[in-house]
Amino acid sequence: MGIYEDARQGTLDRSKLNSYLQSNPNILNEQDPATGLAPLATAAVAGYADVVELLLGKGAKADALSKNGETALLVTTRDSKSKNRPRIVQLLLSKTPADSVDATSAADGNTPLMHAILRSDIESIRLLVKAKASLTVTNNNGLTAEKMAEAAPDKAVARALDPDKERSALTKLTSLVSSFLLYIVAWVNKTADGVMRKVFGLNPDFNTNTDDKVNDGETPNKKQFLENVDTFVKDSPLERFFKDKPNYIQDLAKKATELKNDPNTPLGQPDLLPKVIKVTLHQQVIYCDDSSSMKREGRWEAQVEMVKRIAGITTRILPEGDGVALRFINQDVPNNSDKLSLKEIGDIIGKMSWQPGGNTEIGTYLKSKILEPMVYSKLPSKTLSKPLLISVITDGMPSVEKDEAFVEAIKECGDKLDQAGPSDSCTRDLIDVKFMIGQIGTSKSAAEFLQDVGNNKDIESMVYVTTDQLDERLSKFKEKEGDLDRWLIETLFQPIKDD
Repeated sequence: MGIYEDARQGTLDRSKLNSYLQSNPNILNEQDPATGLAPLATAAVAGYADVVELLLGKGAKADALSKNGETALLVTTRDSKSKNRPRIVQLLLSKTPADSVDATSAADGNTPLMHAILRSDIESIRLLVKAKASLTVTNNNGLTAEKMAEAAPDKAVARALDPDKERSALTKLTSLVSSFLLYIVAWVNKTADGVMRKVFGLNPDFNTNTDDKVNDGETPNKKQFLENVDTFVKDSPLERFFKDKPNYIQDLAKKATELKNDPNTPLGQPDLLPKVIKVTLHQQVIYCDDSSSMKREGRWEAQVEMVKRIAGITTRILPEGDGVALRFINQDVPNNSDKLSLKEIGDIIGKMSWQPGGNTEIGTYLKSKILEPMVYSKLPSKTLSKPLLISVITDGMPSVEKDEAFVEAIKECGDKLDQAGPSDSCTRDLIDVKFMIGQIGTSKSAAEFLQDVGNNKDIESMVYVTTDQLDERLSKFKEKEGDLDRWLIETLFQPIKDD
């Protein structure tokens, strides 16, 4: 099998490539006699990003032409059917000279951007626009990329050509969802439509008139309203949030309504319910300290209680099958799911304890146990379905790792999110990550460490460090569970209040 077949099959590795180059130093940019494509374009069309990266690293020219006079970028946007196409476009653009980004095909005069538009390849469109691909050059039919995007059935295509406009259209999605759910709760509880629009800023484009009639001419009752809220969601930004989640919004709205009418907790009161909904719309991750110092002052027991409380509040209105994630510094959780129910959380943490000799490598394991599997692994395919809210509980400053590791891990997370950018099905709001950080125990070094974390300007937009000792608050509100619920939801809300 030769280099072209290896590139086509994705079997070209560093060892094979070195062997091919040893036999023929010019082979990187030579055309396959059968297809007219160089190895780079062959791998790119086939969808093997790792092979493309290897070839570029070895010096393959991104702007080398095929037999038909076409660049690898052009044939990739036109011919590749791979889900890796945006990543390959990104790799090719990193090595493509600026004057070759708009190289056209002879047959139709289309640029790579035009081909991406024709395929509604939103992520590749964004990458090409960022690389200054022309919006005004014309093809053989006299059409520009701009005109082609305007005519596209998917309106997201035209938005992708204007990053500022797109960002404006897709920002604050969780707030929009929160407002919509509050609207539902208010409708079920007979609150006026106009008041809800004014108070919660509900998007005026939504057809949510409470006077809408159903087939029998009657105003919908509560059950009918909740069963048909999906008609309000369709073709709106909300649809992206609830994509592939049948009945999710109905279930969440039903539970939010029940919470509003529950006299046993303040969480359904008008000032707290919006915060409960917004917190719930984040993927909750509880990150616990199980170092050996947690044996002191009843810290472990206080942490167990705090974990149950956080899980109890954040799962209160979640639909069946959704839940929270639980992670520890030194131990792996038996059930590594990110959808644990309140009962599952209680069962797991009830069987665990602090680790003798356990260290506080809080930054190292934040990255390896939470950020890498739950965030970074999903960025290339933009498969995050919710923004993350990570509650960090600790009793001490880092040990074994360097003191800066925790801050560096959070900063790296912010940098990666900014670099990833949004996609049509996953906005920048959905791939957001925020941190609530709290101390258990009375360690002065821990208090000083967390104070430094909270004051760090590089991560201030992502982090809220509570000045309250978590165990002290638990003790203070021991006989007043309603006050504890109120304090806890206010604390969890702090890092996301400005979103």
